[in-house]
Amino acid sequence: MRNATGIAAYRQTSVLGSSREQLVVLMYEHLLASLRRAGQQIRDGDIEGRVTSMARASDIITELLATLDFDRGGDIASRLSALYAYFLNEISQISRRPDAERLERMTALVASLHESWVAAASATEPQPAESGVVI
Repeated sequence: MRNATGIAAYRQTSVLGSSREQLVVLMYEHLLASLRRAGQQIRDGDIEGRVTSMARASDIITELLATLDFDRGGDIASRLSALYAYFLNEISQISRRPDAERLERMTALVASLHESWVAAASATEPQPAESGVVI
């Protein structure tokens, strides 16, 4: 129990000390983990697990969408918004008709975006995030 408390404190400190870009990278990492887990759960026939993983992925994408700053992000924010809407539609479709290959294609797109965010985060000056992620 004490170890779990220490891990939670470490994670909280890590998140609070992260830049906006690093927080987006963390969100993408959790999104990828949920999508990959859902893919395995589709292959394994684990309906309950798949539903949970897809819901978690949807929540993360919704959060990414909600944090877009269209004033500062301009065209990039608009394009990300459209992409996130596409991802939410794909999740909805895959949730209705589980399709591991379709999910893998979406996961590959998310992985590509993740790589771009990793590069962007490493290229920017670290500045701690404010109360919310603003992209």
